[in-house]
Amino acid sequence: MSSSLKIQQQQNLVLKTDLRMTLQMRQSIEMLLKNQFELREMILEEVSENPFLEVEDWGDDIQEEPVTQHGEESEAADTKSSDVTVPLQINDNSADMSSILADFDWEQIRETSSNNFGETNLKKSNDIPNDFNFENTVPAEESFAQSLDFQISVSSYPESMKDVLIYMAYNLDARGFLADSDEDIAIQIATDVETVAEAREILKNFEPLGCGCRNFPEYLRFIFIEHGSVDIPEKFEKSVHRLFSDETMLDLLVKKNFDALCGSLGITQQELTELLLFFRSGVASPYPTFGYEQERTEYVRADLMVFMREGEPVIYIDDKMLPTVILKTELFEDNMKNVKNRSEKHFIREKYKNAEWIIKSVSDRNRTLYQVAASIFSHQKAFLEHGDKFLKPLTLKDVSDDIGRHIATVSRLTNGKYAQTPHGIFELKYFFVKQVNDNLTTNKRLEQKIVEIIEGESRENPYSDDDIAHILSKEGIEVARRTVAKYRSKMNIPLARERKRNYQFEVGGQTCAK
Repeated sequence: MSSSLKIQQQQNLVLKTDLRMTLQMRQSIEMLLKNQFELREMILEEVSENPFLEVEDWGDDIQEEPVTQHGEESEAADTKSSDVTVPLQINDNSADMSSILADFDWEQIRETSSNNFGETNLKKSNDIPNDFNFENTVPAEESFAQSLDFQISVSSYPESMKDVLIYMAYNLDARGFLADSDEDIAIQIATDVETVAEAREILKNFEPLGCGCRNFPEYLRFIFIEHGSVDIPEKFEKSVHRLFSDETMLDLLVKKNFDALCGSLGITQQELTELLLFFRSGVASPYPTFGYEQERTEYVRADLMVFMREGEPVIYIDDKMLPTVILKTELFEDNMKNVKNRSEKHFIREKYKNAEWIIKSVSDRNRTLYQVAASIFSHQKAFLEHGDKFLKPLTLKDVSDDIGRHIATVSRLTNGKYAQTPHGIFELKYFFVKQVNDNLTTNKRLEQKIVEIIEGESRENPYSDDDIAHILSKEGIEVARRTVAKYRSKMNIPLARERKRNYQFEVGGQTCAK
């Protein structure tokens, strides 16, 4: 039995056990994920629905002020909020693979399919009943990462595996791909590579299918071969399996070298045409998260402020905009005295318990956020004092161990939460930095140096990856050529020969762009 089939069978039991998580479990996760704006809305919604909650103080009004983010010099250190458009970055080095389906109108499939992912003809996975609509369980405004988080949380996998899965869910790119190597992920959360590899296979089987694939070719192999979710006509089976099992053939398809592809597959031009029409018929989504918006408007307001005082970081949780809510205990006691019906008493008691839980959970959320931030900046003091170039290696496991909480909790709290620092506003997960060699060089520092070197290169003879590695070595940064290639590619900087060609067509002497 294949590993993919075993995982699917496990998922059958996992999702059938409790697909609809309890309200309180969902609220617990949502509370960790929400920023200040979202948490305010959540609290006010609870107040409107629960008679035992009362707003004592409505908190500060939402201010919309400009703010500088991600390391740019902040012009107003005490800036409180902003209204900015944040495009979701798509770092997909195989984006040109979509030319496979270039002529297909995906919008048409989106409008006519039974769900948001163009899966009209996909078999239902995980033995979910045909009439079950997953979107009834997951609110439409949730991100795909939240959707995955909720599914992972109700699963029966061990907590250690859930930690890995949730970390992965919040590190997917906008298309649902996870390009990070299993080795890098293992280092970040202090586990073994085998566990990460297993987690990646598990993640692919949650909805939407294929999340966690490294790239488009791997996604196609998973959808068409490994998962078995696509009904492939018998006449195409052999060609499909050969095509998606061979990188060389996929490359021929991307380059539209149809003559060579026909020869490799042993089929005629007519048969290839029919095969391409099959791919374009809506049998699968073009990428895992197809159907989710790729750009959205976000309010970015610092959830906390941090600065140095007498050589130590000082953390201030900015909760001024959150309403202060109190329990209406007397109303509860009066209701319990006056109501005689047992079911009504139970309803009242549950409402009151939920009101207590909301107040306690907001307090716990802010306390844990403080603990996470305190741990992060105790490791990153040099950044607070001197800036971006002085970030030190730091993993989620380091912070998890510091505060005694699950890695999943740290993942959720650092996702979408921002800190106002002396050097600008940064998302908290920005401070988790990889070590790339034995000299404590970080991935962010290496990326900065690669960009600096390329920006200063000759336009006639751009530096190769070997050249860059040699220059870095002279500056005391020992890394292999393949490491340079990895981070250059991650930043979407072309190869030397491609940069040379780009320079020849540049107008106005602009420097190379990432």
